[in-house]
Amino acid sequence: MIQVITDFPIAYESHDHLDPKGTRVDNTHKPEFVQRVNELAGGNKIMIADLGCSGGGLVKDFLDDGHEAVGIEGSDYSLKAQRAEWATIPNNLFTADITKPFFIVKEGNVTGVCDIITAWDVLEHIPELDISGLISNIRNNLKMSGMFICSVATFLDEPHHITLRPSEWWLKEFAKYKMYPTTESHFEESQMVRKSSFYLTLIKG
Repeated sequence: MIQVITDFPIAYESHDHLDPKGTRVDNTHKPEFVQRVNELAGGNKIMIADLGCSGGGLVKDFLDDGHEAVGIEGSDYSLKAQRAEWATIPNNLFTADITKPFFIVKEGNVTGVCDIITAWDVLEHIPELDISGLISNIRNNLKMSGMFICSVATFLDEPHHITLRPSEWWLKEFAKYKMYPTTESHFEESQMVRKSSFYLTLIKG
């Protein structure tokens, strides 16, 4: 059994909760990404978490492929509406403010259970003052040498996109927490879950 433990179950101050325009409609599936992760994992079963999971489509893709997966969403809109995969995989989708401490717990193991954590067009939604909390959560929930994969948008979308920074800025922020870019490109752009301004693939060092 997998759980997400937090004292902050909803991102109450987030515009994505106050005006959940993405969560209201998004439910992205990407079999090409799942297939590439399978190749990198050598066919082994892995544990993956998707932050800002919206409808939970990617989580269901990994579950259907035999992996362990959870999704975490800051808004409770999809939970209350029972839309998309919240109606099909309720035990694998959770709400939490990802800028505040949360722990993905698997079989009593509280820290570092994830092989991969993803966040697709999520980082730009986080206020700069809360970035450190988000990165700390990512690091704490990854295994050593675990991978964080994300897309980041740099275009204005008021009031949701509030941290519009280039990739170099994000790399410096992650380096503060010993999260470093991979030395090789593991994914082609066509395999990524969303088309965006740029992508980051980082390893927990």
